[in-house]
Amino acid sequence: MENVYSLDGNALYTMLRTAFTSLSYNENYLNDINTFPVSDSDTGTNMKQTFKKGLASTDGHESAGKTLFTFARNMSLDSRGNSGFILSQYFIGLGDYLKDKDMVSLEDFKAAIVHAYKVAYAAVVNPVEGTMLTVMREGAIQSIQEINKLSGTISFGQFLNSLSHYTFDSVLLTHSQMGLLEHNNVVDSGALGFYLVIDGMRKAFDNSLPYFDCQQSDLLPKKYTDADNPLTFFRYCTEFTIKLNDVKTKDYYLKKMEGRGDSTVVAINGGLLKVHIHTSTPQPIIKEFKKYGQLIFTKIDDLYETPQFARLKRRKYDDFAVIAFTSGDKTATLFESLGCDAAFPVPADHKYSEEEIRNLLEPYLSGNVIAYSQNKKIEEILKNMHWWGHMDNLLVVESNGRANAFFKLASSMFDGSFNEFKERMELLKKIQANEFTFENDENLREQLEHSLSKNRLKGLATIVAFGGKNITDNDIEILNDYFSEMDDIEFTYFPGGQEEPLIIIGAM
Repeated sequence: MENVYSLDGNALYTMLRTAFTSLSYNENYLNDINTFPVSDSDTGTNMKQTFKKGLASTDGHESAGKTLFTFARNMSLDSRGNSGFILSQYFIGLGDYLKDKDMVSLEDFKAAIVHAYKVAYAAVVNPVEGTMLTVMREGAIQSIQEINKLSGTISFGQFLNSLSHYTFDSVLLTHSQMGLLEHNNVVDSGALGFYLVIDGMRKAFDNSLPYFDCQQSDLLPKKYTDADNPLTFFRYCTEFTIKLNDVKTKDYYLKKMEGRGDSTVVAINGGLLKVHIHTSTPQPIIKEFKKYGQLIFTKIDDLYETPQFARLKRRKYDDFAVIAFTSGDKTATLFESLGCDAAFPVPADHKYSEEEIRNLLEPYLSGNVIAYSQNKKIEEILKNMHWWGHMDNLLVVESNGRANAFFKLASSMFDGSFNEFKERMELLKKIQANEFTFENDENLREQLEHSLSKNRLKGLATIVAFGGKNITDNDIEILNDYFSEMDDIEFTYFPGGQEEPLIIIGAM
């Protein structure tokens, strides 16, 4: 197959078989580095099983378009997990674009992979860069740009060499595109799995090539084994399929999923609606969607039972657990270092409910719980659970913002019993911190001088700053320089990781 310029069904089937072999060979490695969105150690297995379902539906004896279309449809019907779901949507895009082709030319294939990554993006409610989606897009765009510069007739082998090369380059970049991946020193598992599919398809054109062995690769970073990742706010990995009575647009169902969780993927194929979502309230969502048709498949996995969250089964204190709700993954990690058994990073623009908060606290509610929340609405929910739910074992420390939550948590003493902590609550109530927020602005120094002049800070002893996701090294340098000029104030900078604002400053 070295000098192939068009593909029939048998050639496509051979490419899919070698892709499956490449993926299967590295299944355990993909599971091991699985970090985003949570470390549930199943990305390799989900992608392999999803691909296997597609292969079982065809043998390559039909036309090229029919072979790929049948493969993609069956792959989508039995897709597993977030990674398998998105991979299936990519092949749905390929299959839909090429379904009427008896033979697939290279020009057909180049146009199809562009269509395919757009279909995959469209299925995801909130696409995140630095994932499989990014790699699908960048591999396609960059390889097509390179090949289009060449003269003469280009074979499929030449093009797939280029596609594999640029896809792998994009995989390596995921390490620095997402803080969670960099924290664990890994690339995105789903992105690497997609590369293995593309590289496996390439290997159909050169049988002398060895399998790509991720474990032995010197190009892939070596995972840190001691990284302690932030908790997810969404506890259950939920998948369900509805046989629709009346098929509406995909956008209609996507809108219904807004604010319900994350890692949300929605697809409609052959009158079937498939949904994948991480949520803390799976049953109400499934109940709501059942009104659109017949529920024919459902799967709910508790992410808190995965290795990433093994610490939820441990306790730092004998008589109680300490829980916090904050914004930003890195703030959550900081709060756990200050004494919390668990700190949940609260997503922006989410619709909170008491059922959701109960589900998050469920591992702890059999004993006493001390709770802090920088989120005012969640604090009110916690108070309602205490007062109206008669939960005397739940003690809510009034925080009123991130700065107050930080200073009260840092000042709390957890060296006694639950009842002794309650007696100290009056002292914590006296701690009040001023909070200031700064948005993205070129004139950060001017903002600081306007809002936090020396006169305004007179009498204050401690200032902390939490940097958001978009903060730059230059912003941090400006902060440190500004407060270093104030000898009577102790200043500390923390990476907060919040979406917005750029900087949150607390002073007391």
